Amino acid sequence: MDKSGESDPGVVEVKRPAEVKLGEVKKPQEVLAMALKDSLKFGILIGMLELKTVTNKEIVDSVLHLLVGGEFDMELNFIIQDPENIRNLMELIDHCKQDLQAELFSVFIAILKKSNRNLQACTDISLIELLLQRLPDVGQIVADLIVELLGVLASYSITVRELKILFSSMKATNMTWPRHSTKLLNVLRQMPNRSGPDVFFSFPGKAGSAIMIPPLAKFPQENGFTFSTWFRLDPYNSVNIEKEKPYLYSFKTSKGVGYSAHFVGNCLVLTCMKIKGKGFQHCVKYEFQPRKWYMLAIVYIYS
Repeated sequence: MDKSGESDPGVVEVKRPAEVKLGEVKKPQEVLAMALKDSLKFGILIGMLELKTVTNKEIVDSVLHLLVGGEFDMELNFIIQDPENIRNLMELIDHCKQDLQAELFSVFIAILKKSNRNLQACTDISLIELLLQRLPDVGQIVADLIVELLGVLASYSITVRELKILFSSMKATNMTWPRHSTKLLNVLRQMPNRSGPDVFFSFPGKAGSAIMIPPLAKFPQENGFTFSTWFRLDPYNSVNIEKEKPYLYSFKTSKGVGYSAHFVGNCLVLTCMKIKGKGFQHCVKYEFQPRKWYMLAIVYIYS
């Protein structure tokens, strides 16, 4: 706009997030395309819910898009990218009617069961506590879904604080149990049903997700060493598993000389580099299945 107050046709006027009005947003797809933080996008979706300008399907599709950072697909793209969006989802659910709440919880439970990465994201934001806070105020159908979700989360991981809150949620007052508290007994029954170890490291494949050790001048033993561990592969999806090449370990110098082990699809490849650019690889003839625990020991003997 020039000094006379007239708009310059050659200049595009860009509105700041605070200037975006709900009346200007017609479809959830427009919200997803905005250059805004996800928390603001969830806020706009809540506003559209309150104005009743959006369908249940549009809300579900938009929420899934925000959770996985793109077009949702139950086989190709189902990993939650930002744990904070789970917290945003809970706030959005608070503004939904019961049928939409039930639909969102049902889809969310299915996503969590697909990958431990998603369960870990819930653990990072203490979702169990958030669910227990909401349980007394929801209807019968949604309560059953929340209890099912609590069972899935508790069988994966539950902190001492969350366990205390769980017990306090069942505490009777004036000889009367709180609403839905008897359902929480099912959560306690599911807690021991774990398919893996009680304690483990979770490496999602992002920068810095590894155990780093300081440089070693030489290994303590001069005749070789053994690497032994339990591990579990949790690929992003079952279709593009060949594109992922996660490393189990890498003991190399700054020049790339040393030993490493990585996966190509379901196969484990051992690499030994004695001179930069020269070495050999060995493929272990065993097909490691995704989402299954294995115990592995690799022995190196110097000759």
